[in-house]
Amino acid sequence: MPRLPSFCIRIRNMEIVPADSLLEADHAYVDYSFVTGEARPVKVKAGDLIYAGGRLIGQPVILTVQATTSQSHLTSLWNNEAFRKREESQYQKIIDRAARRFTWVVMVFAVATGVYWYVTAPAQMWLVVTAVLMVACPCALALAAPFTYGSMLRAFGRNQLYLKNSDVIERMAEIDAVVFDKTGTVTYSQQPDVQFVGFMIKPERTWVKCLTHSSTHPLSAIITKSIAGPADQRIQNFRELLGKGIEGEVDGHTVKIGSAEFVGMHAVENPSASMVYVSIDNEPRGYFTIALSIRKNLKPMLNRLGHKCEAVLSGDNEKDLNKMKVLFGCNVNILFNQSPQDKLEFIRNIQRNGKKVLMVGDGLNDAGALKQADVGIAVTDDTGVFTPACDGILQGDKLEMLDKLLTLAKSSTVILKTGFVISFMYNAIALTVAAMGHLTPLVAAILMPISSVSVVGFSSLAVRYVASRKIKEI
Repeated sequence: MPRLPSFCIRIRNMEIVPADSLLEADHAYVDYSFVTGEARPVKVKAGDLIYAGGRLIGQPVILTVQATTSQSHLTSLWNNEAFRKREESQYQKIIDRAARRFTWVVMVFAVATGVYWYVTAPAQMWLVVTAVLMVACPCALALAAPFTYGSMLRAFGRNQLYLKNSDVIERMAEIDAVVFDKTGTVTYSQQPDVQFVGFMIKPERTWVKCLTHSSTHPLSAIITKSIAGPADQRIQNFRELLGKGIEGEVDGHTVKIGSAEFVGMHAVENPSASMVYVSIDNEPRGYFTIALSIRKNLKPMLNRLGHKCEAVLSGDNEKDLNKMKVLFGCNVNILFNQSPQDKLEFIRNIQRNGKKVLMVGDGLNDAGALKQADVGIAVTDDTGVFTPACDGILQGDKLEMLDKLLTLAKSSTVILKTGFVISFMYNAIALTVAAMGHLTPLVAAILMPISSVSVVGFSSLAVRYVASRKIKEI
């Protein structure tokens, strides 16, 4: 494996280790469950090797990179059996059955042709039978799906949607309900308005920054940027409780940041901002108000989605209710104070009604919902957070294209079916002409690969044309 010059990286709680690295801290806990199936985090000591694809659990650590990213580790992580959807590829099953039946049909057809020519012109029998067997081409049928979906995967990648395999495209084509997370998905952290209400001395602000710098939550990242100065103090006993907050010991002081209930404060009503409360040594210090921005150009995309837009789920309180109603309309379910389990159950209930659900979240508190959904897409801006529970990763500024990407996935089904028709027509015509004695084995040998090339060429060109046309329509 090629080596890189050693350099250090900092990994925070719930972040994926991007490359094989040595641990510089005294110890750390790494979750390899998505790779090995072992649910319990592994304790790693100073100097031990942490493999790419492991997820850090607990306080941040410094790692020294030893090798380039291990694609095998990350691929096995994302494609682990625990995260496979049921009934993956229906078209692949159809192709497999068709290929088996095609072989028997050709054999029976060749025998029937041989009997006919044995009776009418015995001298020509073997030439005709050979031509029939050579011109028959199951390859064109078998190649239609992989080349169509492979070309479509590249088209999605060019538009910053990265899917873990081609089966996801097939499921995307069937989506009839879309559910959005709010924080980090519909809203994002570019140039937010951050204010602190309360009192903290300068060292306490530094402690708060050190703690939020250790978290990957969007609100933690915003608070980190809003506080001046370095975040270089060591944190001990770091914990991040999903949907509640974070806590840890900095310079001997216990710092808690999160919801009012988690911190032990009374909630303050603010209909226009997110509230993040702070306590130090169990004494309330105040709260941050964070006014998040709604991503640009979402309204046209939501209008194009129409009735497919099912719900917006948020772990926050109802401060953004009016904004969400204006953005999504009154016919969309808008639910607040949703725990990760609540989100998962909501998805499950929609599926019980017979709908195919796409969940769009930030991958932090949505892992269960992303896994439960028929298709789960994690939206990312500049964070290294990655969840194997998702089926795809979408660049944040491309969320406005979501409906077009779904339409593009549906187009792949049409292209695939057309490829099947081309393959069927070729075999039907070629076998008929060969059985009539109009093809020599040499000509049949030339025609056979041409059918495969035609199907592959059609699939590639059709995907490129459809992709360019759909994207330009945005």
